Amino acid sequence: MTPAATPARVDSRAKFTVRGWCFLTAAVLSLAAATWLGRKDVLALSLFLGMVPLMSALAMWLLKPRVLLKRSVDPPLVTLGDAAQVALQVRRRSAFGTRGRTPGSTTADRAAVDVHERVDPLLGRDQDFSVPVSGAPVGYTVRPRRRGIHELGPATVRVDDPFGVVTELLDVAERTSLHVAPDPEELTEHGASLARESGNDPARRAQPQPGPDNVTTREYRHGDPMRRVHWAASAKHGELMVRQEDPRSTRKAVVILDTVEQHWPGERVWAGVLPSTHEFEWAVTAAASVVEHLTRRETVVHALDDRGRPLPRGNSGAAELRDTAVGDTAATEVVHGLSQVALAPRPEPGTASDPLTVRLDREGLVHPVLLLTGTLSPDAARRYVQATAGSASCSVVMVVAAPLVRPESADVFESAGWSVVLASRWTDVDAAWLAVTGGGSLMAPPPPEPGAPQLSMDDVMGRTRSRTTA
Repeated sequence: MTPAATPARVDSRAKFTVRGWCFLTAAVLSLAAATWLGRKDVLALSLFLGMVPLMSALAMWLLKPRVLLKRSVDPPLVTLGDAAQVALQVRRRSAFGTRGRTPGSTTADRAAVDVHERVDPLLGRDQDFSVPVSGAPVGYTVRPRRRGIHELGPATVRVDDPFGVVTELLDVAERTSLHVAPDPEELTEHGASLARESGNDPARRAQPQPGPDNVTTREYRHGDPMRRVHWAASAKHGELMVRQEDPRSTRKAVVILDTVEQHWPGERVWAGVLPSTHEFEWAVTAAASVVEHLTRRETVVHALDDRGRPLPRGNSGAAELRDTAVGDTAATEVVHGLSQVALAPRPEPGTASDPLTVRLDREGLVHPVLLLTGTLSPDAARRYVQATAGSASCSVVMVVAAPLVRPESADVFESAGWSVVLASRWTDVDAAWLAVTGGGSLMAPPPPEPGAPQLSMDDVMGRTRSRTTA
């Protein structure tokens, strides 16, 4: 799929409608009849029929009809799979646009214009409406099928003269953005340790373990998943309450999402207007799932990208943030902020220190590390190994695109003591999360084509091992 191409500018010249051409044809025929019969009354009729469309076109050209279109999205940020309501309002800025009259309405309420609304295919189909120019809203529903930043618009407004013989198309170039956050998946409790147990792990200082005694509740906030609702507390307080673990815990972890474009060589797709791949979308969902899972279990997560920048929160970009720590109360903001994450070219090498290493050293982040990356080069793998040299334990989930071949960088991570998990975009996120503690290969095969034989995991792994050996 390619991003929505910039639509060609609409030809806004006034044109005759079918009714207008009928008027002109009738005028020509009446003029011929008047000449043939010598009837002045028929000549007057031909002049009237010809002047109506011509004068309407002249008036349309002189007065330049304009309308003001306003589009609003409620809510402006949704979770993948949820619906959003889009409302269109049109205000008239000229004397035209009086189609669509209804009995008993005022002059301001009777006028209407036809609006063609362009919609991102990942949100739904293009919409066509007859919108009253009185400002009364006309709405439709969109349900996104991929996270990212999606655009609604531009719109084309068709304005007619009062007689309906001349029409003009007005191009309303304004666009409205809808942010779509990934939908975190429920992860198994068994993987909460993030990595293999290490006796010298500074993140495992004495702290209370997750349990009913150190779980508190707070009021429900927009965006909180319904599975966190504490129904007993909600019944007691008379309003929705959600579970929130006691923040006294000192357990910490580091989650790094690799956004380097060259590390995700799969088929290019678009998350709205953001460049992405299917493998990167899997990694974004996994990052959202891990952050939410750990923060709900008394763990402070330092969520970073490959350059050591904090992952964006809500509608703010990473450049506006300084603190990388994410607790339970900020986890939802990070999940929402992942709607803005996109692939970016690898930065040009410079003489300055590696920004990821600087960030980890400056904040003393020696806690367990989970890296979500794609098919990167051995040199890029060594960069991550050097940057996290002081961490207690490290794990990496490598989302490999087809063909399912073990990359050489996996050996670099394993030789440095990392737990390596190889996954594909068809791998279950929870299965990859469980494998983080011990490593392994979970490269699930693609779904079979209709009528094709089912490809088993043994076949996939057998082919992968044979290619690796070769």
